Amino acid sequence: MGRAERRAMMRAETNRNKKLIAEYGRQKRVAGLIQNGITPDDVRNEYNRGLEEGFKLAGTQIIKNCYAGIILALKEDFGFDDDQCFEAISSVDKKVIYSIDHHAMAEQVLRETGLRLDMDDPLERVVRK
Repeated sequence: MGRAERRAMMRAETNRNKKLIAEYGRQKRVAGLIQNGITPDDVRNEYNRGLEEGFKLAGTQIIKNCYAGIILALKEDFGFDDDQCFEAISSVDKKVIYSIDHHAMAEQVLRETGLRLDMDDPLERVVRK
């Protein structure tokens, strides 16, 4: 059997499995899980655990990337030395850690600086009021 034939066979098998899954209703899938000792609560708990773990991993990387961007901007664009960068990012970190929530913090930024933070805007996330 050649490579093309193996791929065609795999595609056919995949399509057959997709059709079977589509024909299976929610109740049949739940019944199949329960038959194997898995309850809907088990599935829900594992889903939530995975979601939480994924958020923790992604959130940590996003914050690290933001902090790195702040440090590089301070150093390259504003001429901060290493000590000034450390003091600035330490201050940012304290404000982030001790903030009540991101909405309150964004509102405080708007009140005190006139800068509006809009993460839904892909082009201009920071806008002057």
